[in-house]
Amino acid sequence: MKTSTRCGIIGLLCWFVPSVGVAVVLIGLGLAGASSLSPHPFPGDAPVADILVEVALCGWLFVLVGYGFFFVARKESDRIVRLWRWVILPLTLLSFLAMSPALAQIAGRHWGEWGRLKAMLQDNEVRVRAFSSRADGALSEEEFARAKAWLLEQSVTFQFKTEPEPVRLRLMRTVPPYVGVDFGRGQNAVFNPVTMHCIYSD
Repeated sequence: MKTSTRCGIIGLLCWFVPSVGVAVVLIGLGLAGASSLSPHPFPGDAPVADILVEVALCGWLFVLVGYGFFFVARKESDRIVRLWRWVILPLTLLSFLAMSPALAQIAGRHWGEWGRLKAMLQDNEVRVRAFSSRADGALSEEEFARAKAWLLEQSVTFQFKTEPEPVRLRLMRTVPPYVGVDFGRGQNAVFNPVTMHCIYSD
């Protein structure tokens, strides 16, 4: 068996076939996940969109690495390269379209209403950190009490269009991120002020 033929078979088994499987699985997950995504999820709900996007990114990276390997290592006229392009690229595009609702929900945390809330959280994080005397930003009991009283005096609220009452920012932690969102009715959440991932909710 020629070396090129052997390499082609190895590549087919190691990258092409698994990549087809990855793309098909991502399409299925995207379609299934889209039906379970809430249009206005509470941050403490199961992070379906986050999980879908993380799985998709891993899958797309695997496909991209395989495609790059074939594109660099083999001739443009090679049958496997042509097969990869005709099969994998359309499947990858379909998987992207299937994942688009989850991607849109993640992106929505950084623009529009959630983008304005993110800016408010980041601004108040800086202000609360100024109360800390430690290099790591942790607040002592006394510093926490002073920062909490200060934030209550500011009465920082934000009105979502989908919520009947405005949500309120309040101090919830002695370490960064300090500021959380009180949604009312006993629902609270703390977000990473950069990614806006919910790291705590009750």
